Amino acid sequence: MDQSPDNYQAPEPAWNERHGDVEVIRLLKSRIVELEAENKAYQDLLADLPDLFERKFQRRLEPLMERYRLLAEQVNAAEINAPEPAQQPLLDPAPDNVVRFPVLRLPRFLQKQRRSG
Repeated sequence: MDQSPDNYQAPEPAWNERHGDVEVIRLLKSRIVELEAENKAYQDLLADLPDLFERKFQRRLEPLMERYRLLAEQVNAAEINAPEPAQQPLLDPAPDNVVRFPVLRLPRFLQKQRRSG
């Protein structure tokens, strides 16, 4: 019954077994290779992203551009077929947007005021 504590040795933990370390390292290395490949695929996708958005934008823009092109053709055809308006000679060099009021005659206005009062 008398065992000395100096001779006691604890059992080796199961996670520290040498025969399992090789298998764990091999699995971890294969996982690292898989993750690096996945990371590379994501980086390639990120590099392609601007081109992808540009192509999608162009596809959405094509119908609008086609409509504008057809509209421009119609406007050009209408301008070609429409007769030109007759040119009217300018009689008055003054601008058309000026409003002219009659001259105010103050002395007459004041005379009417004096008579009525």
